Amino acid sequence: MQDEDTDAPPPKEQPDEPLGVEDEFFSNEPYASPDADGGYTSADFHNVIQKQIVNATYETLVESKLHWGLVEPFLHAAREICRGDFRRTGRIRVHGAAAEGEGKAEAEEAYVSLSIADQDDGQEWLAQTWWLSDIVLAGADPAQVREAARALERTTAKLDAWLSANERGPDEDG
Repeated sequence: MQDEDTDAPPPKEQPDEPLGVEDEFFSNEPYASPDADGGYTSADFHNVIQKQIVNATYETLVESKLHWGLVEPFLHAAREICRGDFRRTGRIRVHGAAAEGEGKAEAEEAYVSLSIADQDDGQEWLAQTWWLSDIVLAGADPAQVREAARALERTTAKLDAWLSANERGPDEDG
């Protein structure tokens, strides 16, 4: 036995609402401007087109998953922007002092900072710090930690040599 409701005709659709400016632009009916002169301005055109593109884009995104071919150009463009930001505004530094209140204090150990700012407005969008020991210990391999510790000793020796060659005593001018 078949359910009686399945044979019933579908309900009548609600009548369309009155056309707005956006709908009037895309309808076959002549445009009736609310302006006194009855003209359709270029500003009206741009507003309607922009709204229609935004609405169409939104509807497309809601209804379907974008194909990789459509997403890939955005990814490539974003990568290029980030590469430019890294090259032009990126800063990697090793620090030995940390902010403490209004001044600076000696840090418990050396740390590395990475900061990247937007090329156009200078607004920093990435700022990260790591203790140098955490970087060295990340692999958890004692042999690699020993190698890094010996390399850090050689680095310290080079830095000490540079400092002794470039530091001037209080009596030296120049």
